[in-house]
Amino acid sequence: MATTRKIQRESCPSKAGRITAKSMVFAGLLIGLFACSHSSQPGGGSQKKLRVSVGEIKEISLSDRGDSGSELTGTSDNQEVVEVSRQQLAPAVDTLSRNKTGPTVFQIKGVTVGTANVVFSTKPMNQAGTGQTVRTYVVQVTAK
Repeated sequence: MATTRKIQRESCPSKAGRITAKSMVFAGLLIGLFACSHSSQPGGGSQKKLRVSVGEIKEISLSDRGDSGSELTGTSDNQEVVEVSRQQLAPAVDTLSRNKTGPTVFQIKGVTVGTANVVFSTKPMNQAGTGQTVRTYVVQVTAK
């Protein structure tokens, strides 16, 4: 009788083998989806992660790659979670000097708990559209 049970077990296909095959197909699909969602930005640029607390302000410094005829902008896809603005400096005494040497500084402020994408892009002045992506930050805002 024990021999009969052993033969029946060996003749049945292994459930573990079927689960493994299904798992491998599922893992392959997940890897494919992950690769598609993390592909390079359409306009180029790099992606970084940033963590801030609610009420905290972090400064991001980006070099101005273009000439004086281009503008660098920063936008958040969720203004309720993250606010993006340029650093406000007091005007110099001599306002006739228009040399802009040095990086552009943006401030990222955490407003509420959540996650938002902040995209920095450059485009020629007075041109419609979003321009070319320079850098993207995935900003996670946490409670204090």
